Amino acid sequence: MEPYRVLIVDDESDFRLLLVEALESLGYLAEGAESAEAAVEKVKGQHYAIIFTDLNMPGGQSGLDLMHTVESLDPRTFCILMTGFATTEAAIQALKRGAYDFITKPFKLAEMEASLNRALNHYKSLRENEAYQSRLEEMVLERTQEILKLKDDIEKLFEGFVKASVLAIEARDPSTSGHSSRVADLTVGLAEAVNRTSTGSYGTIRFNDQQIKEIRYAGLLHDFGKVGVREQVLVKAKKLEPERLERILQRLYQRDMEIAVTLMEGAWKEGRPYENGKFQHLLQTRRGESQRLVELIQRCNEPKILPQEVREALEELDDLHFEHWEGRASRIMEGEDIAALRIAKGSLSEDERDEINSHVTHTWRFLSQIPWTGALVHVPDIAYAHHERLNGRGYPRNLTAHEIPVQSKLMAIADVYDALVAADRPYKVAVTVPRSLEILEDEAKAGLLDGEALRIFIEANIYKLTVPKFS
Repeated sequence: MEPYRVLIVDDESDFRLLLVEALESLGYLAEGAESAEAAVEKVKGQHYAIIFTDLNMPGGQSGLDLMHTVESLDPRTFCILMTGFATTEAAIQALKRGAYDFITKPFKLAEMEASLNRALNHYKSLRENEAYQSRLEEMVLERTQEILKLKDDIEKLFEGFVKASVLAIEARDPSTSGHSSRVADLTVGLAEAVNRTSTGSYGTIRFNDQQIKEIRYAGLLHDFGKVGVREQVLVKAKKLEPERLERILQRLYQRDMEIAVTLMEGAWKEGRPYENGKFQHLLQTRRGESQRLVELIQRCNEPKILPQEVREALEELDDLHFEHWEGRASRIMEGEDIAALRIAKGSLSEDERDEINSHVTHTWRFLSQIPWTGALVHVPDIAYAHHERLNGRGYPRNLTAHEIPVQSKLMAIADVYDALVAADRPYKVAVTVPRSLEILEDEAKAGLLDGEALRIFIEANIYKLTVPKFS
């Protein structure tokens, strides 16, 4: 970033030169002007972030006059007055006339630098806001002009918005790249298969073209709320975050050292002679014992179902201590570490699971802010219910079968299927297509998913729509 330009306006040449050199040593592009008139000429050809000007200069314009002229030429410039005749009334008058600050001669360089820093902080804040507002206004103008010129382009514009939203989702969780598009394809495919069905509970249901488009948009945006979930929770692969695990293993290493040192000291106090390699032997022995604890921790850290005997073995980790640098005994594993390793299945705690689940509510809030046209008005509600289950054990509202939109029942099947067969993610491995369909059937039998919709999904080979996308 180019250094800020500062102009010193003072009729005393030695004083002016001193300030210019001081500011240059601080990294600013500093210049001097011997009068208000000379300063005006410089302002006409160059923008200065800050101008320090003497209040009273013999002959010609005063510092207040200069401020008034600068305001008309370059209102972005901040002026700071310098004077050796400071009074409260003069300061108030200067500030009323537009001075950012007022410093009294003689002053220390530190005082000047402090005033300059305050002014620059305000200056930078205003410039950043101007840039943001300018860009925002440009974007609004561009979109408005496009809409006014090409009404038939509104659909393309919205398609671009949806794609950008999907990119935002995948940028937060790259491991699920393509998930939103695949869920949209599967759900639309299933809805079109329903249209071809003439029997069963879906025999009388028909989705028109606008409703199909509504389903597609809901599928593409169903996970947008993940942008509101912390990244370390969203992509958490193990129960302990890497830095927490590293901290624990380092403490175990330190504990081995402490025990080995204590044993050596004990031997020497008993008068035993020095034995070459004795310390290394003691340390190696300790390392062997600690390796068992390391393996236990690493096993418990995996997001797998934790056997009861392994969970009970974790009790041993509660009483492990090391010497803190302050000299007090501290636990190697803190309470939150033990709690994380005790997670029976997966890598998330209850609070973290709730945070992940909150993405559905975030999605609904986001989609509800969009002024959907009449044909697409149900997009937020369809996406809102894609994690609900027929038996009322879904989330976030625990809806039952008759409360869940039909489109959401179709999307639930597509979402679960894609999550199962998707390429390996940090917290799970991919499941084969046949096994994934078996799991879907089990969930339908358990009253979670719609059995009739699943039958259509399988018989119409909808699940094959996205298979090439995994290769």
